[in-house]
Amino acid sequence: MEVREGGAAFVHASGFQVESDRLGQLVWEALPARPSEIAAAIRAERAVPGHALDVFIEVMRRAGLVGEEGTPGREMGAGSRVNSGEPEAAPGTPGLVSVIVTTYNGMAHIDGCLGSIARQTHPAIEVFAVDNASTDGTVERIRSAYPAVKVFALDRNRHYTGGVNHGAARARGEFLFVLNQDTELDPECIARLHRRAAGDASIGAVAPMMRFFQLRGVVNGLGNEIWPQGWGTDCYIGHVDLGQFGAVDELPSACFGAVFIRKSAFETIGPLDRGYGSFYEDVDWSFRCWFGGMRIVAAADAVVYHKFGGSYLGRPKLKFVVRNRQRLVLKLFRGKVRLGFFRRYLKEDLKCVLSLAKRREWGTAGAYAAAYASLIARIPGIWLKRRAVMSRKKRGVRELDVFRRNFLFYCCLTPSGNTRIDSSTLLGCYRWTKAD
Repeated sequence: MEVREGGAAFVHASGFQVESDRLGQLVWEALPARPSEIAAAIRAERAVPGHALDVFIEVMRRAGLVGEEGTPGREMGAGSRVNSGEPEAAPGTPGLVSVIVTTYNGMAHIDGCLGSIARQTHPAIEVFAVDNASTDGTVERIRSAYPAVKVFALDRNRHYTGGVNHGAARARGEFLFVLNQDTELDPECIARLHRRAAGDASIGAVAPMMRFFQLRGVVNGLGNEIWPQGWGTDCYIGHVDLGQFGAVDELPSACFGAVFIRKSAFETIGPLDRGYGSFYEDVDWSFRCWFGGMRIVAAADAVVYHKFGGSYLGRPKLKFVVRNRQRLVLKLFRGKVRLGFFRRYLKEDLKCVLSLAKRREWGTAGAYAAAYASLIARIPGIWLKRRAVMSRKKRGVRELDVFRRNFLFYCCLTPSGNTRIDSSTLLGCYRWTKAD
């Protein structure tokens, strides 16, 4: 715990933070104690409406900051590693799920990821690991520790899109489950995703509930979305999962950090656009899915834990996201929507470059310049892909129909990007609703 002006922050050893206020600080000071004891100690010091305090403590308990009633604690817990094992494939079995894990220098993550796949309760699974020319021994580790996993070691880094497409082309399953290497699955995850998708042929993809690996009760995302300003964002990021998202049905887009796809939908819609490399390729595919007349839905009970930012950070990511959000606009949008998005994104990027130049941060500013140079060089290819998409698009389906599925929700992140649990989020997000 770090006490700061006007509040406090719970700091994990990994650097992951949850920012709070004086009320959160009082909860920390009452630890180690059970929730009922924490509430009694705080009420003795200050007047807090009883139900509001109970809900605040319950939110912190669900986030993992406060122990259960019978197990007082004071540590901000990280998820434990799961045991490794060998997943069993069942080719030709109805309901076969082909899990595709794209790896790149993933030694820090791969045991947790493949081990959690081995613990799945779904009976028919085959696992592919597509490696983007790792140099840290990832391929050797998978081959030695997980002999049932089929490994494809690519000769060079084909990025996330190339890895997913390579695995999908060789998958034999009725469904594909695409995963980042820095994820771990709840044992029931694949079974619940399969149950959500199997009975409805209109479903092209299912997005599981992604939670932060470091703080397992906090939402990383339930699908994602884009707006005409800012970066694409994960839906509900920063919220504590109290079960309130169980009624969420359709989503504007699925995050391909973890997505369950009907194989026939992937074949009909087409593979990921390799022109993106990484980032926004999932939004592109999701829009094409909607354009093709298929739905993207949520399965909030199927949980994936994600080491947010664990595999790809820094200027390379910045270049990809700056370029790719404009690529998406030029490829998929039309008329005033396309012009409006492009202008707003360009204005934001110019403002950022000017700010970086004033601070003499030339390397980061250069990432913006490199992004637009790369975009311009690819425009002929983008227009060819655009023509192909529009020729297959269902009549009457518009990009605005997808945008209408975007979510408006109270933000539970601070300006610095940390999760926030304080009095304002209690009022604005959790509404003092009694948690089950």
